[in-house]
Amino acid sequence: MVSDTTPHNIQSGGTPGGASTAEDKADLETQIDHLRKDLAGVTDALKSLASNQADDARRNVFALRDDVRERGERYIQQAQDAASDLEEQLSERVRAEPIKSVLIAAAAGYLYARIFRR
Repeated sequence: MVSDTTPHNIQSGGTPGGASTAEDKADLETQIDHLRKDLAGVTDALKSLASNQADDARRNVFALRDDVRERGERYIQQAQDAASDLEEQLSERVRAEPIKSVLIAAAAGYLYARIFRR
């Protein structure tokens, strides 16, 4: 916001020695009022800019959160599908070779007991 005031020479109509007259004081007060208005405009513009940037950042964070959630859900679904497929394959193997499966399970249990025995 640009001020519409122009600099005035305060001593131009003043008394000798630089003493201010009532007219000079009124002119100075007018300039101060214009500066206050300009400063208020700049403050409002900065508040608006900060608010807009905060809103943009909030939208970006929410979009990123949604994207991460969707990816996580997809990965979980893929892991569940893979685990389900593995379980199905294992069940088919056990049905196809039950004796071998029981022997493998017994060996694994024996090794587990030996490793973790105190």
